[in-house]
Amino acid sequence: MEAPFLLHLAGTSEWQRLSVVSLGFGIMVASAIILLFRYRTISPILACVVGLNTAYLANATLCLVVYGGATGTKWSKSGWLISIVIVWPIVSELIWILIETFRSKTALLQLRAA
Repeated sequence: MEAPFLLHLAGTSEWQRLSVVSLGFGIMVASAIILLFRYRTISPILACVVGLNTAYLANATLCLVVYGGATGTKWSKSGWLISIVIVWPIVSELIWILIETFRSKTALLQLRAA
């Protein structure tokens, strides 16, 4: 998804290219760092869910940036509204998974101390 923006083939402005590339790669890198720090406390299935959600979130931010600058009527900007409706459940699930892994890590440490 990032290739057309890197090669300047998407027909977007400079700030859109910069924001798409930085948001897309930034989300992926941040998720990878968090998973590296949590790999002992997170189950493999949840790690896969986080990876998939991260990929979807990076793609959805691309849509938000591109549709946010679209010109035209409200109906032609409906892609932005649909994208924002999709982004919030993904972000909520990612936050919930990370909170649950933090809680399970704290519970494991308390069991080991007892």
